[in-house]
Formats: sequence, structure tokens, C-alpha cells
Amino acid sequence: MNIQNREITRQAVVAAIYVVVSLAMAPISLGPLNFRLSEGLNLLALYDKKYIRGVVVGVFITNLFAYGIYDMIIGTASTYIFLHLGVWVADRVSKQMNNKMDNFQLTILRYGILTIIFSLSMFTIAAMLVFIIDTGEAFWPLYVYLVVSEALAMILGGLIVYPVMKRIDFEN
Repeated sequence: MNIQNREITRQAVVAAIYVVVSLAMAPISLGPLNFRLSEGLNLLALYDKKYIRGVVVGVFITNLFAYGIYDMIIGTASTYIFLHLGVWVADRVSKQMNNKMDNFQLTILRYGILTIIFSLSMFTIAAMLVFIIDTGEAFWPLYVYLVVSEALAMILGGLIVYPVMKRIDFEN
């Protein structure tokens, strides 16, 4: 298999895992609870930015089953933008801390930065639900709930991704 085919396959697998995990947990991952354990796959972007493509495709497909076209556009764009921003910030901060921390500490720092940025980015989803879809929810309580939900999903995802990373080289 040539390199291009291998990369397409890798991204398709990431997208498929995102969709399958989200749909398997549909009662809590879609709709008002919006707790997606599959969000832990966002952490793969810290190993290689190419994984952003697979995650974004997975989000796009999954959002079809959540709030439809609005979520497919807004949720997917939010994922794309904030994954890039989170990786960029994590790269900058970890380069500054490189001589002061061991590899495990740097990994935890990078996971934490991406988790914080991604959790705070939930204002896009809260705004979509309140102002566009008009779910009848108040913005601030919904936003706080989504921030906590996203943070918990990414922390739990990190507890899965990190040990797997020790066995599989996500960077190659």
C-alpha cells in the first residue's frame, strides 16, 4: 500500500471510530446531553495534525444524526478551527517547557491545553443550540454544562488514548 492510500485509510479509520463510538452511545452522545466519549480522539491531533482530518470527517457524519445541517456546518467548523488552535497553542507552550519537564509531563500538559481550549470552544455549540436551533435553553447554563461535558469526555478519552499511544505509534 502506498503512503497516500495508507494515509487515507488511517483517516477513514479515525472517522469511523468517531462515528461508531458516538452512535453506540447515542442516548448520551447525541441530543441534549451531548457527552461524546469519541471527543477523546481530538487528542490524536497532538501526535500528528493529519488526524484533524479524520476527526473532522467523523464529527461531520455524526452531526448529521445530532442536530442536522446546522450542526454539520457549525459543529464541524468549530472542531476544525479549535483543533488547529489547540494544537498550535500546545506546540508553542510545550516547546517553551521542553527543558523543564519530562515526556510524560509534557504529554499531560499538551492534553490539558487542548482539553481546556476545546472545552471553552463549546460557546459555538451553545450559541447554535440557543440562537439558531432554538432549543429553549438559556445560553449560560447550557454553555457551562457543555464545557464540563466536553472536559470530562476529553479527560476520559485521554485515559484511553495515552495507553494506546504507548503501543501504537500515532506519529507515523
